[in-house]
Amino acid sequence: MHDIFISYSRKDKPVANSLLSILEQNHIKCWIDYRDILTGETYASQIIDAIKACSIFVLVLSKNSSESRDVINEINSAVKEGKVVIPFKIDSSELSNDAQYYIGSCHWLDAITPPIEARIYELIDSINKHLSKSDNTPTGRNVKITPSGSKHTCRCVKYEELIGLGYTASSIAMQLVENDYINCNGIGIENEGTAMQWEEFLQDSTDTFQYIINGENQIVGDWSIVALTDEAFEEALTGELLEKDMTVYNTEMICFPNIYNGYILSLGLLPDYRNTTNHNLLVDSFLKQIEEYSNNGIFFKSWCINVFSKETEALVRSLGFKYVCDNKVLGKIYKCDFMPLPKSRLLEKYPTLVKNYEEQ
Repeated sequence: MHDIFISYSRKDKPVANSLLSILEQNHIKCWIDYRDILTGETYASQIIDAIKACSIFVLVLSKNSSESRDVINEINSAVKEGKVVIPFKIDSSELSNDAQYYIGSCHWLDAITPPIEARIYELIDSINKHLSKSDNTPTGRNVKITPSGSKHTCRCVKYEELIGLGYTASSIAMQLVENDYINCNGIGIENEGTAMQWEEFLQDSTDTFQYIINGENQIVGDWSIVALTDEAFEEALTGELLEKDMTVYNTEMICFPNIYNGYILSLGLLPDYRNTTNHNLLVDSFLKQIEEYSNNGIFFKSWCINVFSKETEALVRSLGFKYVCDNKVLGKIYKCDFMPLPKSRLLEKYPTLVKNYEEQ
């Protein structure tokens, strides 16, 4: 059984995939054609059956879908069946006459204003309200991350383990962006970038992202890094580089023996999980990865980070980072020279790391 039928134009499949991924990550069961159509049965009859069985019809509304005959037919069936229709409008185009006829009076959810990830979570809130009304009982679905049992049950995992737990690259990237919006007051797309942007990074360089998950396998913290070119690193140190502008052209893959400029994208935990044990888990996993890199001839001359919260500011200060300047949009730029390593009791706990850098 499913709660949601996702209707979309093939041209908007990336958005539909993102919706599917994050909805099901939040325990909302979806039906989407390319995955759920069965062989041996007619396409049209399965579409009708799926619409009849759903509670809510979610339409990825755009110029493409507004002009798609298949999508219009699906909307027609949903309206005839008396389904709740929630248009998720992703562009500023006018509705076609056919779309206007069926959903012109519907209140749509504006997904034009970035970041789209935040709009998806607004959609989930709306879905949950409708599902609660239809059941007359709480659905048990909640998009907010809440602690389950002891906060000390958290553990650190890598990308491959999250995939094994049912995550996708898209749902991981979306959750990281959502967590950043929770952790960083006032942050915007300029300093955050988009989930689609980071999805490529976390798939191509899996060691550069690690995740703290709770007992329910929800991502409640993470650290992530990139290596910047010399020019981009100098730009970052002046507060002029924005994370939305980080691409394959101003970053380097951390895979070959070399000396890199490190940039910390994220280093933090959600508020309910900030305690000594979890902070130690977060920092320990970061330094162990840097130690592993050094064992393979990969070193970092300096590190830079744009800090948005007092929590992260305290963490990076403990690692020897010093304030440099303010970012031109939001945040404080901190830098730490790593060659030679700064004197730190924390780093002394990683003798192999210290030895490797001393011999470099």
